[in-house]
Amino acid sequence: MKFYKIMMIVCCVICALILAALVFIFIFFGNVWGLASLGAEAVFFCLMIIFKKLQENEELKRNPPPPVGDFITGKVKKDEENQDK
Repeated sequence: MKFYKIMMIVCCVICALILAALVFIFIFFGNVWGLASLGAEAVFFCLMIIFKKLQENEELKRNPPPPVGDFITGKVKKDEENQDK
């Protein structure tokens, strides 16, 4: 879904901007605001990772990977299919 990809990019940009400004925040506003900004940066980083994982799961649902195997043995069946025989 495009929503997850857009949100991942937005969180990445916000995370990069906070990280770039972090040194100046520590210098000009002090340790409390610097640590608060560091916490906000960590939250946006975690959101970016979560949206990335959700996007990958959505893509796997739409386009499942091809069956694993080779040209001699053919496709490898799952354990559930092997237990039926």
